[in-house]
Amino acid sequence: MPYTFQIKTLGCPVNQHEGRALAEVMTAAGFKETKDTADIYIINSCAVTGAAAAEARRLAAKAKRENPGALVVLTGCYPQVYGRDIAARLSGVDMLTGTTGRSRLPELISRRLAGENTERLLVTAHRPGEAFEELPQPSRYGRTRPVIKIQEGCDESCTYCVVRLARGLPRSLEPAGVLARVRHLAEKGNREIILAGTHLGTYGKDISGWNLARLIREAGALPGDFRLRLDYVEPMDLTYELLEAIATSTKVCPFLYLPLQSGSNRVLEKMGRRYTADDYARLVEAARKLIPGLAVWTDLIAGFPGETAEDHQQTMFLVRQLAFSHLHVFPYSPRPGTTAASFPGQVAPDVKKKRVQELRALGEELSLEFYRGLTGKKVQVLVEKVADGAGEGHSEHYVKVRFPAIAPELRGSLVPVRVLSARPWGVAGRRLPANPGGGAL
Repeated sequence: MPYTFQIKTLGCPVNQHEGRALAEVMTAAGFKETKDTADIYIINSCAVTGAAAAEARRLAAKAKRENPGALVVLTGCYPQVYGRDIAARLSGVDMLTGTTGRSRLPELISRRLAGENTERLLVTAHRPGEAFEELPQPSRYGRTRPVIKIQEGCDESCTYCVVRLARGLPRSLEPAGVLARVRHLAEKGNREIILAGTHLGTYGKDISGWNLARLIREAGALPGDFRLRLDYVEPMDLTYELLEAIATSTKVCPFLYLPLQSGSNRVLEKMGRRYTADDYARLVEAARKLIPGLAVWTDLIAGFPGETAEDHQQTMFLVRQLAFSHLHVFPYSPRPGTTAASFPGQVAPDVKKKRVQELRALGEELSLEFYRGLTGKKVQVLVEKVADGAGEGHSEHYVKVRFPAIAPELRGSLVPVRVLSARPWGVAGRRLPANPGGGAL
């Protein structure tokens, strides 16, 4: 009987892609994935916040508690950065692997099960000039919109962030490989495909003649009824060429995930972000002029060391001024090994919590305003489920849409919907018939 395994993945779309790819690699090596009690538990971890690291530890402890004889493997960003500390603290983790050489995971596990290697810490440091490690494109993604990881690594020096330590320097999947994966997924019937990376805007930095703008022009020219969505792009990488490529494409969603982090120039400088609040505002203004109906999402860190009440109010003002369609708000989480962890002026937890609540409340208000702006308009909905007489999915703006539907075969298709009303969770509408030319009436 083959050994069975479970894999739990935490974190970003890149991690989600890698989790499913690791499942494919394990299956190809003869292991069997199961939802029941397993012989092997793999936790594919995230290290961006303390909460993500704590959840990885919790999952590892739970696996060992529920099946003491199982092999528990903690892999990904968390052990890549903090492997030695984890090895000293967590006796219940049998193997620690990082973000290098991930395709070798089945081999390492097999050797451990055979008693050939009892070493726990199997993390290799990233090195300059390393190649992009190409994992298989998952055949069973488990979501309606598959992710293609096209880039990995970061060369920024943000004082709060461990991504550079966790992922190394920027490197890209060869353009031919990206285009082949997009073509394959489109031919399989996927109607939305996400292009993702840990610093997506640097795509092509290591490939002569290529950048993200050229890539999406090429991908958008491929045949098929599908759309492309970009994962987050840093403001430092948002060029006019990229905006123009998005604006002129018939396949790229009118959607930008553009991390701001703070609306205070003083805090942005302390964070090591290479732009000012005015720089950022001009980017959003330029993007909206070029891309009608653009949805702009952003990330914000509340309670960064030294952030004053005035800094927080500057962030609140800029956020309201820019009218984001969605906010991801995180309380500042000091990560060991980062510069900011030793900064003076750490903000008290209760103050941090209050600022998070204020930003999230403003985010909910702005989201509802964006939803109201869609009322009466036609949107294209990627249907993710049909149940209880209703279809549900997301529009090209990544707004949740619900509409009357009873046909389960709609799942995974793009359907036109007229928006009738805005709700706190998104919009409600009615499905429109398609005309013979393929558009909506």
